[in-house]
Amino acid sequence: MTVIPEFGDGEQRVFFKAGGEWCYLCTLGSFRRSEPAPVVIHHHGARGYVREGEADWLDTESKTAYLRAVMEGGGCAIAGSHACGDHWGNPDSVAANAALFEALDESPHIDVGRTGLMGGGLGGALIWNSVLGPLAGKTRAVVVMQAVANLSAVIWEQKFKAPCIAAYGLPEDTPDDEAISKVLPHDPMPRLQRLKPGTPLPRVAIYHGSRDENIPAATSAVPLAEALRKAGAEVELELFTDVEHDVYGMGKPIEERLRAFFAENL
Repeated sequence: MTVIPEFGDGEQRVFFKAGGEWCYLCTLGSFRRSEPAPVVIHHHGARGYVREGEADWLDTESKTAYLRAVMEGGGCAIAGSHACGDHWGNPDSVAANAALFEALDESPHIDVGRTGLMGGGLGGALIWNSVLGPLAGKTRAVVVMQAVANLSAVIWEQKFKAPCIAAYGLPEDTPDDEAISKVLPHDPMPRLQRLKPGTPLPRVAIYHGSRDENIPAATSAVPLAEALRKAGAEVELELFTDVEHDVYGMGKPIEERLRAFFAENL
């Protein structure tokens, strides 16, 4: 059993291991240990990390501003796991994410009945494989930004094929058809497209650049929104005109959206 360290009142940050991976949990100055807080689990992108005492989203001012906006809006804590690094939503990362959720559930400081998820890039694949797996029915709200939801498209579009299939133990020269076949059981998009109407799903916001050539909206964000709506989820899809793969670089407009979304939905 993972034991998250005891908290006092106010702003603090702790690091601990869950599922063999380094994780963090942070609170704002308004936190009171006697009042269990909702939590948003953040999922890092490519080359993101959580290590003992450090994490890229806690050590980079522009990224930390987004986490702070989430905490201020949702009155919540923020947690995250290394989740095996550049995982592209593989089974080990899903297991690590589930272990973090279980650790949060064991903490007297956290109310997992009010859990949100957020992330981008390859972290998007982990979000949806968690929502479709061990966190099914356990999350209230999800925000994805410039996020992967279609691994098959990543492979056939070629730009990130090599790191994507490496996360599934496949060599770079694996033919596309073979790679797609082997990754398919862990590809969120076809699984989302098979959801039956009425499946319990979180409220979702998707923020994506209309000119994103890394993860094109047409093969990721747009079909993601369509699949979720078909299953009955409430979905906000916002495609930003003239923005490339840099929603994270938009600053205040995204901070404001995150603050408002989690204020309304946690």
